[in-house]
Amino acid sequence: MTPMNSIQKLMARATCRRQRSEGGFSLVEIMVAVAIALIGIVVIFQVMSLWEERKRTTSSGSDAQVAGAIAMFNIDRDLRLAGMGFGTSTYLGCTVSAYDTQRSTPAFTFSLYPIQIVDGASGAPDAVRVLYGASTTVVAGQTFTTSTAISKKTSGRAGFNPGDLVLVAGNSPANCALVEITGNSNGDSLTIDHAQGAYVNYLGQSVTARYNDPVGTGGTFSSGVLFDFGPANLAVGTTGVDSPRWNTWEIQTNNTLVWTDSLHATSSFSVAEGIVDLQAQYGIDANNDKMVDSSEWTVTTPADWTKVRAIRVAILARSQQYEKTAVTANAPTWAGGAFVMSNLADGTSWQNYRYRVYEKVIPLRNMIWGTS
Repeated sequence: MTPMNSIQKLMARATCRRQRSEGGFSLVEIMVAVAIALIGIVVIFQVMSLWEERKRTTSSGSDAQVAGAIAMFNIDRDLRLAGMGFGTSTYLGCTVSAYDTQRSTPAFTFSLYPIQIVDGASGAPDAVRVLYGASTTVVAGQTFTTSTAISKKTSGRAGFNPGDLVLVAGNSPANCALVEITGNSNGDSLTIDHAQGAYVNYLGQSVTARYNDPVGTGGTFSSGVLFDFGPANLAVGTTGVDSPRWNTWEIQTNNTLVWTDSLHATSSFSVAEGIVDLQAQYGIDANNDKMVDSSEWTVTTPADWTKVRAIRVAILARSQQYEKTAVTANAPTWAGGAFVMSNLADGTSWQNYRYRVYEKVIPLRNMIWGTS
């Protein structure tokens, strides 16, 4: 064998080894790698799905918590004002004759209740109405001894200004009416007028009476008490009505808590979404022990408002996240008992949602300081 042949054989062996080493993965190796990759992808997607589900649950629960807190804050603030301006009245419960030229049916009535619970049938959500004034000058009633259809002679008209809305209450059985003061310039320094037509209000503005009945209060009143609810417009140039307030708090069919200015308008304003129930009860100190016992809470309208101390309200907020499995085994409860639960309109079970309960005992301070 010549040296050249030996060199050629060595080179051939090296080429063969290099070809074998550069041959790549076998089919089995590729299949194993693909299987491992698929398992990894499945695990990643499962983790992502679980993370996304937990994220939706957390965020929707947070939304329900915020909605419930906002709803309770607004209701609490409004209900604490109940009875302001007439908390000392002995005419609570009387039917108030009112008139508003901007209504399609101008003449209407409402009850002189600081708080009124409209109990929902068979556990359905309640509605709560609250009535209060906003006078900054008169917080107690003034008696009147002489009355005409368009005027009242008081024991002292200080603080009763043109533009104020005033509750007229008197006689037995009680009669009540809401009137708008149009003048307090009578020379006797005691008489206030509530006629129709144009007048100059307490801001010096030329306005037209909106809340006075054309026939006035007639001969209904011989004597009684006047309660100043405050000015109809609190700011120069405003067109809305600020006082008194007769607000209705209720839940609409789309699970939104709304309040309606029931006295001056009929439009509703959304407060919080995701509120599925509202329950309320009166706290009545029936045994005069200066506290409301557990057995003294009721939805029945009080016969004696001097014993009313508080109202307790509960709000049920629901998460928007539908869970695949039932996460609420039992109906949520509050101090007044369990909420009456029902499935959603599309047949979805109520148990597949999470809930937050907010409740508060709200003292009716204007009643406690007044007739109570």
